[in-house]
Amino acid sequence: MGPLAAACASEGIRRDTGIVSWLYWPNLVTIDDRVVAKAGLSLAPAPGLEGKTRVTMDISVNCFSKGSSALPSIDMPTTSILEALGVEIDVDLLRDKILHALNWYYAEWERGMHRKLADRIQPTIAWLGRSVEVRTRGGSSVKGMSKGLGDLGSLLLEQDRGKKPRTLAVRPDAVEFVLVEG
Repeated sequence: MGPLAAACASEGIRRDTGIVSWLYWPNLVTIDDRVVAKAGLSLAPAPGLEGKTRVTMDISVNCFSKGSSALPSIDMPTTSILEALGVEIDVDLLRDKILHALNWYYAEWERGMHRKLADRIQPTIAWLGRSVEVRTRGGSSVKGMSKGLGDLGSLLLEQDRGKKPRTLAVRPDAVEFVLVEG
């Protein structure tokens, strides 16, 4: 579910402003290769609802600030919607567009339409099909050709192992950052 929050932010930005934004899997949104939004996800047991999980999504969109002050620490250039669009926006309308996308995406998730969601999100990732290095939260890294998303949103990396390439699925919650090579 992690990449869904960022995908909803990207869709909300596009619907509200018309600006083309891209999902920088798993949790960033970019405009012209600069970060404009970041999404986070946390899971916890739901109090009083045995077997249920409470999901909290944190979506930060830089609407007005110049530079990186409105986004948590990110090792990429940043922008704001004001910089990209040239005018201020109504943040309530942007919030509503993001929540509308989240409502729709979550309904699809609940119905088990994970492959459909992955297929919807894939075209919004500009670096799919390119060589990447995935840095994990554990401090390791893995390199490969980004081939697409698995049914549950994992990044599929094809690693060249001589005559027999292998495909590795990298879960979004294990990723610290993705570096696009070349």
